[in-house]
Amino acid sequence: MTHDTSSTSGRRTFLSRLMTASAALGFAAPRAAGALGEPVSPRPSYPLAADDPWMSRLSGKSRVVFHSHLASDGIALRWAQTFLDTQKSAYGLTDADSSVVVGLNGRAIGLLFNDAVWGKYPIGETLQMPGSRNANAALVAQLVSRGVIILACNNSIRAAGQRFLPEAQRGDAALRTAFSDEARANLLPGVEVVPAMIVTLQQAQDRGCRYVYGGG
Repeated sequence: MTHDTSSTSGRRTFLSRLMTASAALGFAAPRAAGALGEPVSPRPSYPLAADDPWMSRLSGKSRVVFHSHLASDGIALRWAQTFLDTQKSAYGLTDADSSVVVGLNGRAIGLLFNDAVWGKYPIGETLQMPGSRNANAALVAQLVSRGVIILACNNSIRAAGQRFLPEAQRGDAALRTAFSDEARANLLPGVEVVPAMIVTLQQAQDRGCRYVYGGG
């Protein structure tokens, strides 16, 4: 029987082109017959950012991050409390069964300043939460005691003078710098500062946290 070399060559050329095209499109090349039945190795994921200290505490089975850039009467903080309370009352879980993160940036970081800052600057007026004391301070303390990770955005702290100084002082760069330094030194106990909340939210989700936005 005559062997059709042109046909064989054509098939080889076709398969070669198919494999080249598949590689260019990111598809896996066909495996050899001896590899059939072997598990396919997952494609390498993109590199994760280096771990910040708070990430080592993400140990719960249920993981969630509540985020807001607006104060909204502290709803992101209250939702974190409601989440833990409901996990306990409805599902019999302990606080340790969950890893809860609250990430605040923008105006919402005013919720994390202590009463010394609230009494000295128009924080409440800016957040439309009248008063010279931080009404959410006790809630923050309670959440921290329950293992909730409270994060404040450093970029927002640096820009805080443009939001929280009296309007006549906001144009003074020196006063803005002084305010951001004072605000950072007067965060509520247990609050941790992260470089940029927009990166932190990605990091939290990369590590299994479901994202919930709490704001208006």
